Amino acid sequence: MRRLLRLLGLLLLLAIALAAAVLGVVWVLGPPTYEQYSPEAFTLERKGDAEAGKRLVTMLCVRCHYDPQSNTLAGRALAPAFDRYGQVHAANLTQDDVRGIAHWTDADRVMLLRSGVHPQRHELMPPYMPWLPGIADTDLADLLAYLRGDDPWVQPSRKADPPTQLSFEAIVRSWTIWEPGPQRASTLPRPDDAEPIALGAYLANDLLQCHGCHSASLDRVDWLYPSHSEGFYAGGTVLRDLAGHPIVGPGLTAREDGGLGAWSFEEFRRALVEGEGPQGEVLRWPMPRYGALTEAELTALYAYLRTLPPATTAPKRPAPYKVVTDVVDPGRHQFERLGCPSCHGAKAQGFLSLDDAPTRFPTDPQLAAYISDPAFVDEHAWMPAYGHLLDDAQMADLCEYVRRLAEHGPHAAPPK
Repeated sequence: MRRLLRLLGLLLLLAIALAAAVLGVVWVLGPPTYEQYSPEAFTLERKGDAEAGKRLVTMLCVRCHYDPQSNTLAGRALAPAFDRYGQVHAANLTQDDVRGIAHWTDADRVMLLRSGVHPQRHELMPPYMPWLPGIADTDLADLLAYLRGDDPWVQPSRKADPPTQLSFEAIVRSWTIWEPGPQRASTLPRPDDAEPIALGAYLANDLLQCHGCHSASLDRVDWLYPSHSEGFYAGGTVLRDLAGHPIVGPGLTAREDGGLGAWSFEEFRRALVEGEGPQGEVLRWPMPRYGALTEAELTALYAYLRTLPPATTAPKRPAPYKVVTDVVDPGRHQFERLGCPSCHGAKAQGFLSLDDAPTRFPTDPQLAAYISDPAFVDEHAWMPAYGHLLDDAQMADLCEYVRRLAEHGPHAAPPK
């Protein structure tokens, strides 16, 4: 018996040593490469519309790739939202020939978007970069036209960001779970407005890829066959906002609690366009506003999502934000009540820093006008409108706090 136990213990130690050796090799090798993928298999013979391409960029790319310091798509750090994947930086998409993609051909760009494989490194993009295997040719051509165009967002920016460093967990998953898309492009038509459910399925699954955040796990999302994603539209994907607070993607099935079953079309429309939930709550990062969607597209999305059978369970909600009371600090109370830290960070020093707010908006009326409706001041702004959630006194308190935060930091005492 003792011999058997010793033998089993030895075998266990050998198994552990072998597993450690394999994991060590994986760490040294880094993520796998896919040399069989070639840009030559991803040519697209179609001319696009740059203006239509910018509409797509505002919905698909801006929230990660926009750099407010240069006012370009020069990329930025995505911490703490994707810290589990390593030190992650969104790529520079400008026409800079060193740090941007000026040297990329259209076929290079199509290869990345359709297959998820980087055309130079031949590595698969991790799931925080949702590649678009089902994007229609017409929408893809519009994106390419925009990236080649003369819009200020894509003008050369030589912003020096460190390269992404994947975590050990991400590298292991790249060998065991994540898979690339097709090895060559195929012709993909865009559904017509006259087919609302088909158009809604295309918009939700192939273009906006809502299932990435609204299914059960970002690791188990299937970009190629969206309905194969674990917990398809049942919700549960856990992300983190820019303050480090956990955000759980809600379900979008016909379930009434934890889904869209009780939502009217007007509530659905207001959530996507204005960033406001049915109870008046502000929808927080990483949920963007989709103000560029047409009425036909909004109708189609709603029609498609209503066809999804109710999920059997609702995703668990994270603990709510801790909000300081208005008695202690009325301005900070409004800042936290409205969820401003989810994009600006608790100290407003991150990607969406408020350091320049006093110079951008020298007077309180100017600052209040922007907070009330950013899109009225800047048509491409993706910050929600807050004017209807604040009375005059609350707006004055919020403006005071934004200036205090920018000039003196988060620990400055409120005025007496």
